[in-house]
This record gives sequence, structure tokens and C-alpha cells, in this order.
Amino acid sequence: MNRSRRVILATAGSLGDIHPVIAVGMALQTRGLTAVVATSVDYRAKIEAEGLTFREVGPSIARLEADTGLDLAQLTARIARSDRFLFENIMLAYAGKSTRQLIEASRDADIVAGLSFAVGARIAAEVLGKPFVSIALQPTTVFSVFDPPKLPAAPWLAPARGGLQLAINRLTLAIARQTTAAWTRRIDRVRAELGAPPSPGDIFFDALRHADLALGLYSPLLSPRQPGAPATFEVVGYAAYDSDDGGPSVLPEALGAFLESGPEPLVFTLGSAAVNTPGDFYERGLAAARALGRRSILLVGPQGDCAIADGPDALALPYAPYSLLFPRAAAIVHQGGVGTTQQALRAGRPQLVVPHLGDQYDNAARVVRLGAGLTLSRTAFARRGEATLARLLEDAPARTAAARLGDLARQEDGAAAAAARIAGVAGRR
Repeated sequence: MNRSRRVILATAGSLGDIHPVIAVGMALQTRGLTAVVATSVDYRAKIEAEGLTFREVGPSIARLEADTGLDLAQLTARIARSDRFLFENIMLAYAGKSTRQLIEASRDADIVAGLSFAVGARIAAEVLGKPFVSIALQPTTVFSVFDPPKLPAAPWLAPARGGLQLAINRLTLAIARQTTAAWTRRIDRVRAELGAPPSPGDIFFDALRHADLALGLYSPLLSPRQPGAPATFEVVGYAAYDSDDGGPSVLPEALGAFLESGPEPLVFTLGSAAVNTPGDFYERGLAAARALGRRSILLVGPQGDCAIADGPDALALPYAPYSLLFPRAAAIVHQGGVGTTQQALRAGRPQLVVPHLGDQYDNAARVVRLGAGLTLSRTAFARRGEATLARLLEDAPARTAAARLGDLARQEDGAAAAAARIAGVAGRR
């Protein structure tokens, strides 16, 4: 009997980086392929609970804490202050070992797929002579000069099709490449040790190029395929998954009872990364909800204080599946992680985005551009959260836009679309 085709899916990071890959893996197995998720051991139980094969690649959270001398909250805070710390002290620092692990995990694979910054996946594919699939989870990592990310460090960037603004975007990209060139040189040293040629391009800005297939695993509502994208690139939609422990997503019993006991609440969440450094986000959110006479649900994370919900008008939980909770919210206040943002889009509810780090600023700007919500900085939320929420809740056009976008977003099945295209690459072997 011929064995099924095996696809390695390499990823790293928080649940926002893990969940879409699990969704694609499950869709691949539905098509008769074997999906192998290569990532930190922290996610092994969830991956195997879904019937997927797990391979350990990259450091665990405990390893990162031991090596850096920082706990998870401190690590998150450092990443929030500087993307350079993420790339230089985590991604590049472990690139050599992680790549070697990935090569071993991929020896019996037919295809190697990895997120944009999973540089070891590209190297493993080259060393082993396998087809390579590059996956972007958010528009930020594509960095189109026609639809560039909105970032605090470069507030002058803006969508453009020509003229001065496009020239500014191109110049900014050229300057940014000078910084990331040093990172590419560090990866090239790893490549040389493994007998691979130098990188075919910048590891940051060219991550989707020179691949057999490149996928934007995010909603085209956030950003459709842009001019100048690689010929192999396609935006296929959001890959939804939000089970806590694997298996079907279910509402906690206490949450279901709370939702049934009164009007739609405000939902406050910081995802699975920013939740490690919440500051006074939940206290401010709860106070704003009470001042507006609204019930609230606070998703405070596994290390959070559930006792913060100190009355019958509020409920605090470590986790809840967004796909079941968000559609029952009056509005969703969140950090702007790309997974959280897209679950809120699918729910068809207005959003207030309070970005903390990374691509969250760009995702917030895209929500505002779509007319589905508003955004505030962390400091502004502390001062103006109540007034902004009141404005959002009274904004009929925002509710209408959010509902319309929800109808469109729910039609997407990025996991199935990605699996079909990856299967097509396998079929050509």
C-alpha cells in the first residue's frame, strides 16, 4: 500500500501562529494527506488531540525563560518594545538548532511548509530537495508597497497606486532592507554550515518569494492580493480554529449560563500573547462597561486574575472559543492580533482595537479602514476607553458594516483552500 503524502507545517509563536496551522493540517488530512506540525513542545497535546503528527522544533517557553533569564511576561514586554529583540534574541538565536531539528523532522516529508519567518523551513526544503510552501498569516509580513503596514515606527506609510506616496513607500522599504540585511547574513552562516547556498533574498521582505507556492492565510477583506506580489502567491482566506484542548470548540458552562442570563455583553480579550502583559486593561475595561451600564466578559488568560469580575454583571475566564463567544457580544475590545481580529470580523460585531505589539497596529488600522470599528492606543484607552466605547456602541454605520463584513468573512475557508493548493503541489511530485 502506498503511504499518503506527508506535509511538514512549521510554525512558532503564540496561539495566533499555531491555530491556523492546526486548521490547515486538519484540512490536509481530510484530503488524505498526512500533516506533521513542527513547533514547540508546548503545543504537543493540542496538536495530537486533533489527530495530527507532532515533531518538536524550536525552544519551549521554559527554555526561552531559562536562556534569557526573563519570565513570560518580561519576554512579551521586551518583544512589545522592540521587534529587534524578537528577531535577534529569539528567532536568529535559535535558528541553527531549530533548522537542524526541522531537517530531521522533514526527511520523510513530501512537502515542507512554513510561516514567513520560519526560515528553517526554507532551508530544510532546499537541503532535502523538497518543494517549499511559504505561508503569511497577516498582511504585515507581505509588506506590499501598494498596501503597506501601518506601524508606529513609520506612520507616513499609506496605501498608494502611484505618485509621491508610492515613492515614499518604496524608499521606506529600501531603508528597512538595510537593517534586515544583517539578519540575512546571520542566516546565511547557518546555511553555510548545513551546505545550503546563500539566501535567495532578504529573509524578512522576500519571505514569500522563491517558493513553489506562497499563501496569504488571511482574509482578503484585510488586504487582497496586491500588484507586485510573487506569481505563486494567493490570498486564500482565514483558517479558523479555536479549540482550547483539541476537539470541538465548546463554551464553558459558566459562560453559557452568563450569556443566557442577560443582554449581550462587552467582551474584553488580549489574545494569547499581549495577555501576558495586560497592565490595567481589564480593570479599565470593566470600569468602562459598568459606567455604560453594560455587562462584560473578561478573557484574562491562564495566568490572569478571574477574581477581577467581582459582581453579577461580569464574568472572567482564562479562555473561551471566540467563534462561539464573539457573535453574542455587543462589541469586542481586543489587542488586534490577526486571529482575534478575523474572528471578530467573522462574528459581525463592532470592534475597539487596542494594539500592544507587532502587527496589531496594522490590523487595527485595517479594521478602521473597513468601517468595522475604532482603535485607541493603550494609554488612550486608559483615558478615553469609556467615551470611545459609548461612541462605538451608538455607531449604526459601524454595526451595519461589521454585520456585512461578517457575512463575507464567514464564507471564507482558508484552511480548505490552502489544503487544496498544497495538495496540488503534492500531486505534481
